[in-house]
Amino acid sequence: MAVETSGVSGRYSADGSRPTEVSVASLAKPRQRRPALVVIGLLFVALAGLAGALVYGSLTTTVAVLAAGNDLEPGQTVTATDLRVVELANLGDAATIAVADQAGVIGRVARGPIPAGTLLNDGLFGAPGSAVPPGMAVVGAALEPGAAPGPDLRAGDLVDVLAVAAVTTGLERPGDIQALVIAPATIWSVERPDGSVGGRIVVSLLVPSDSQTAVAQAAADDRLRLALKGSG
Repeated sequence: MAVETSGVSGRYSADGSRPTEVSVASLAKPRQRRPALVVIGLLFVALAGLAGALVYGSLTTTVAVLAAGNDLEPGQTVTATDLRVVELANLGDAATIAVADQAGVIGRVARGPIPAGTLLNDGLFGAPGSAVPPGMAVVGAALEPGAAPGPDLRAGDLVDVLAVAAVTTGLERPGDIQALVIAPATIWSVERPDGSVGGRIVVSLLVPSDSQTAVAQAAADDRLRLALKGSG
C-alpha cells in the first residue's frame, strides 16, 4: 500500500525506498515581451556607440601641413622636393600652410635660412623676384623679446640695427649703456618664439654687404637691438 507524504513531490513506497520523480508544471503565466522597450534599448545602445565614435574621432583628428624637407638658404627657390608633409593633432594658433596650398609655396623664395623640419608659413617666403639683391646680405639673429620693437614686427619693416655696449668710467665701473647704429636693415623674415630657442624671436635682416660682419658679430655677442623706422 502506497503512503503519500504531504509537502513532498512524489510517492514513497511502503519499504521506504526513494520516491519516483514527479514533474511539476509551472502555473505562472509566460512573460510577454514588450517590443517597444526592446527597440528603445537597441536605439539607446546605437546612439551611445555613435556618440563615442564621434568623440574619439574629434580627439584623434590630425591635420596635414607643410614643413621644410631640407635646409633652405636665403633667396633659394622652393621646389616640391624641398617640402614634406607633417601630421599634427593640435595646431593651436600656429601659422601653418595646409598641404592643399602646396602650389602657392612652390616657386617662391626663402626670405631667410629655414632649417629642415621647420613648419612653414607664408611669412617665410617672398615673390620670385625678391631674391637677395646685389650688394646686400641676409644675417640672422635670435633676439630676446625686449630687443625687438614690439610683437608686430614683420617682413618688410624698415629698422636700424644697433649694437649696445656698457660705457665704463675711469675706475672701470659699469656706467650708462651706449647704443650705436651700425646699419640700416629690412626685416627679411620673423619667427616667433616656439620654445625651441629659449623664447627668443628669430629674425633675418637684409643689410648692406659691408655691414654684415658687424651685424653678425653684434648678434653673436647678444648686443644687437632693433629700432623700427617710420615708413615716411
